[in-house]
Amino acid sequence: MAFLQSCSTIQDVYFERLQPADVSFPEQIRSVGVVNNMPPVHQDYKHVDYTSASLEGDGDVAAEALAQEVVSVDYFDQVVLYDKRVRESAQPLEQPIPKETVDELIRTLDVDMLLSMERVNVELKESTMFIPEIYASVPAVDGVVTSVIRAYISQQEGPLFTIQKNDTLCWEIVPELTYGDVVKDVSEYAASMPMQYLLPYWKELERRYFDGGNVNMRDAGVYVREQNWDEAYLLWKELYDTKKGKVKMRAAYNLAVYCERQDDFVRAKEYLDTALSLAPEGSWEMQLIQFYLLQLEDQARKNQRLKVQMRRFEP
Repeated sequence: MAFLQSCSTIQDVYFERLQPADVSFPEQIRSVGVVNNMPPVHQDYKHVDYTSASLEGDGDVAAEALAQEVVSVDYFDQVVLYDKRVRESAQPLEQPIPKETVDELIRTLDVDMLLSMERVNVELKESTMFIPEIYASVPAVDGVVTSVIRAYISQQEGPLFTIQKNDTLCWEIVPELTYGDVVKDVSEYAASMPMQYLLPYWKELERRYFDGGNVNMRDAGVYVREQNWDEAYLLWKELYDTKKGKVKMRAAYNLAVYCERQDDFVRAKEYLDTALSLAPEGSWEMQLIQFYLLQLEDQARKNQRLKVQMRRFEP
């Protein structure tokens, strides 16, 4: 859709919308305990080569960061951090917590479920980093971070689910950088990586709307930029009710954007279908409307899943 940027009648608008997590928890899970099930690490950092190192993260740091991340979302009634390591053996890695231990921890912490940091690993390799301020590249190290988190409930053999995510961090190689800093950064970052898969999260959405062409459209565009969407709606609705052809099509499209912002996906789809029926066959307007239809349908499905996940907050 990049070709639309050159068209003076199209403007971008951004707004935040709560998105559903990939995981949906039963409503009865109101409190969670966060535990460290990572093995103790005895890494001799003095003999680690930046260009080909494989480091294990710090479980205590990762578990505390995970607890803070879960608290910040404010989804559960209570989050309890268990301040001891669940196991002492260094091998094997990613060994699930036994059922008996899960049951005991849930009773001890008085929670409904456990979230466990199971593994944090980073594979380091030599790299470069571009610094815009000096317009030059400097020596750096890239790290491919792997984060493994599991959830456990009482009376169940094995984990309820496992989330494994990968991402990349980069550090400029400076005299102040230590391997301890790298491990700490990786351990904290690994806790944040799976959060959008684990709990609902906010995301900025981008939409486009028609702006200009007549007085009402121009004035409505001013209202949109001032975040006065209700006034913009009235002007678009007047055009939709009184005009025909391309003007009605563009007003219908804009009304769909307004309705999506109001969580009225049914009306948004109706307006968008009307806009599509009025668009010239094969035109760029038809392509724009078809693209928005895909976005709207995807967001409508997500919104239905989000409603299920947010029922716990209903009176």
